[in-house]
Amino acid sequence: MSNLLEKRIKSSRTFILGAGFSASAGIPMIGTLLEQAMNTFKDEANGIFQRVNNYARECFLVPENQDVCYSSVSFSELCTFLEYIELKEFGGGERWTKNGSKEKLNLRYYLAKTIILSTPEEDEIPQIYLDFVEELHETDVVLSFNWDPLLERALNKVGKAYTYNFKGKEAIKLSKLHGSVNWRLGEAHELLKSDIDLSWQSMKFTDGMMEQEMYYSPLLLEKALWNTPYRNPEIEPFLVLPGYGKAFDIRSNAELWYKPEWAFAFTHDVYIIGLSLAHDDFFIRSFFLANLPFIDKFTGINGRRIHIINPALDIKDNYDFIIRKGFAEIHQEKFDSKHIKMMRENRLKL
Repeated sequence: MSNLLEKRIKSSRTFILGAGFSASAGIPMIGTLLEQAMNTFKDEANGIFQRVNNYARECFLVPENQDVCYSSVSFSELCTFLEYIELKEFGGGERWTKNGSKEKLNLRYYLAKTIILSTPEEDEIPQIYLDFVEELHETDVVLSFNWDPLLERALNKVGKAYTYNFKGKEAIKLSKLHGSVNWRLGEAHELLKSDIDLSWQSMKFTDGMMEQEMYYSPLLLEKALWNTPYRNPEIEPFLVLPGYGKAFDIRSNAELWYKPEWAFAFTHDVYIIGLSLAHDDFFIRSFFLANLPFIDKFTGINGRRIHIINPALDIKDNYDFIIRKGFAEIHQEKFDSKHIKMMRENRLKL
């Protein structure tokens, strides 16, 4: 390996972001998010909401004289139940579209709308996120399991380019493995296209392994197109929902699950921020099991470290399979400015 390549690898990092990363910006965690999304869903599309609500009653055995408490039910179980309903429709030739059932598509929309309206505008972003993106450079890779546009807004604010598909050499590589509020799968049907030009841009997945293209709209990062009670039918957010249906959803952006594997071979330290890694999140856990225990062998460069930043009490148990390898450090605390300082110091001393 040349000295130039070794220097480049040592200065490059992989950042892996979970919901805890965005929480300090006011973006709701899953229980609050679901409750707020369902309230908006009920107000704006009560007909289809009642169908989803009735399925939730069946799923959680809620009596007719009681309301479903969406702040406390299992989001994963609800999505799995909706996946079963979609399976029945598929078997009977009644599927709403090839991108999912009407119930799931509407649920995704109202989750996305709630997230967009909860994400601070560029001028309101807390300083820690601006400092974080200022620390990023074009050879870093960010793997995010979040749907929110916080990082995109912060990058726009500081004037840094980013790319979703690894194809921009002078851009931050932002890979959103669970999808994003401003993505859609496939082109909108001609009858569903709106009068507003959403400036969809191709992710170029079909240049590689995928048969159906993914698109993103920079305009949908803003609140203006969402802050209305009337849904634009062309907005169909691609969000990978939890539960057993995830196995089908991630096939649509499988290229992103494939490419980060080689990203580990061209970066050095790894920072996992705000990702609790639940034991029943089989895909994230499998992705980690297939990669993180072996990062000391990817590049042949010694001294590589994994930093896990998370205040959760069970974080050591959840990441035991990495900790036991001897090259991981647990920072059992909330992400703050001292961690950005640590990242900068670690990069500069290599």
